[in-house]
Amino acid sequence: MRFSLSFVLFALAVTSARAEELPDILARMDKAAQKFHSFSAATHRTEFTAVLSETTEMNGFVRLRKSKGGTQGIVDFTEPDPRTYEFSGRTLKIFYPKANTVEIYDAGKHISTVDEIVLMGFGTSGADLRKNYQVKLAGSETLNGVRVSRLELTPKGEEVRKLTTRIELWIPEGGSNPIQEKFTQPSKDYSLVAFSDIKINAPLPESDFSLKLPKDVKKIYPQK
Repeated sequence: MRFSLSFVLFALAVTSARAEELPDILARMDKAAQKFHSFSAATHRTEFTAVLSETTEMNGFVRLRKSKGGTQGIVDFTEPDPRTYEFSGRTLKIFYPKANTVEIYDAGKHISTVDEIVLMGFGTSGADLRKNYQVKLAGSETLNGVRVSRLELTPKGEEVRKLTTRIELWIPEGGSNPIQEKFTQPSKDYSLVAFSDIKINAPLPESDFSLKLPKDVKKIYPQK
């Protein structure tokens, strides 16, 4: 009886520790992408600058949605250096409240690449990942008490490779959306983005996607 019980416990331990299979994760992403229309979460962002070996961290909130005009979103960093990013169609605005300035960019012909990066892991189907990236299952681990599978994505397209040479997604077992993402640039700089309090397809008012600027804000167009 003692041997049998030990064998059962061992078998259960092996089963619970077994990593998920890549086709299963991508299949779940396919199903989730069909239903996806919005996403909101608290976020913690770590930026690493390789040449300086310097790290900066920011806390904030993110809200994204798909619309007929393209991706819309607000990323609002509250500390330590407040700033707000607004994505709307092909336009990106970055508002710096301390300086009372807003930078305005036109994504132009790069809009599809921007949408792909901004929505990575949220509304992204497994089929899209296979088409645009070399996808590797890098194993399973525990992240903040959650069992996750880590995917490594190597971009196939030249346009995306100019922005990032590798993307990593930490997806909870049984889930379809990442709770952490890492984007490594050609310069070896990287952005590590962690999400909490994630809400998928929750009702979001129109005001959540509108950047409210002071009347006397200074507008800057860095591309001109």
